[in-house]
Amino acid sequence: MSSSIILYYISQRHRIEQRNSLRILRRSVRDHHNPFEIATEESFFELYRMPKHLCLELIEELKPFLPKSRRVHAIPCHLIVLSSLRFFATGSFQRSVGQDNLSALSQTSVSRCVTMVAKALNNISHNYIIFPKQEDFPGLKIKFMEKYQFPGIIGVIDGTHIKISAPRREIEHIYYCRKGGHSKNVMIICDSNYIILAANARFGGTAHDSYVWRSSQACRRLEDLYTGGERNYWLLGDSGYPLQPWLMTPILSTCNTSEERYNIAHKSTRALVERCIGILKSRFRCLSKERTLYYSPPKAGLIINACLVLHNFLVRKKIPHPEIISEEMNDNGEQTNATADISCRNISSIAKRQRSEIVENVFAQ
Repeated sequence: MSSSIILYYISQRHRIEQRNSLRILRRSVRDHHNPFEIATEESFFELYRMPKHLCLELIEELKPFLPKSRRVHAIPCHLIVLSSLRFFATGSFQRSVGQDNLSALSQTSVSRCVTMVAKALNNISHNYIIFPKQEDFPGLKIKFMEKYQFPGIIGVIDGTHIKISAPRREIEHIYYCRKGGHSKNVMIICDSNYIILAANARFGGTAHDSYVWRSSQACRRLEDLYTGGERNYWLLGDSGYPLQPWLMTPILSTCNTSEERYNIAHKSTRALVERCIGILKSRFRCLSKERTLYYSPPKAGLIINACLVLHNFLVRKKIPHPEIISEEMNDNGEQTNATADISCRNISSIAKRQRSEIVENVFAQ
């Protein structure tokens, strides 16, 4: 056997021994460093975006949906969740998350943890992201009217781009973003308390806001209710969305002060969803424009949905909102309705007449 082959086997053996010793060291650190015990409440909140008691509550809720391992040295359930929360909160590379002295996990372990927790959160999303039922509409409209003096609103809608890595070449064109790079165009509808009522993270950055909206279950639900006779309720959206009886958009060319007042009220009310998106991205930095999700589009969608569930979980528990990241307030841009024509001219004329009634009845003073 040649000396080069011998040296190769020696180096390989040395590499394996190093890897095994590092694995043993990580297990030792994990066994003796419980973040719930050694981290202060303030540092724990900064690391994981929630207080300890809520984190324990979340872990118990996710346990039934996390894979059970029979290995003696399996990663504890609380570390699986905590390492994932740390990744969602920072958006840092998985290796740096794993090398945190409170986690002590390899990069591959962090990747598995993030996947498991993202899937678990998607499994409970129906408990947290709930589009309102018809009987809930009056209460939602009252809250919006009290806060913003705009009648009939049950929610506000907007889209936001979440950067992802370039997908495989055959589908790359679907995810190309007009601002450069690749992204997912995520539709978000929220209420007056920043609770997300509906979301759609299935489409790539090429998709227009109006297309994402028309493809959503929320659009079909509101259209069905309108057809069934439910009137005098709507969402607010920017001019990138189609004007519909259940979706009020700004007036592109105002003719009088009443229409200008309508536009001012519309803009100030719709800013609510932009603040909601800002809170979401400030709390979970993996979604911010300074970060990129280096995953396939389906896994990126899982992570986005997981963060939406966590957002609602924290808002419902009345956790204080973080300072909003300074991003473009409307990162999809105000686009004209030329690309968002409604196929049914009758629906369009009804919507225009309905918008005119709002202007005359509320903003004509």
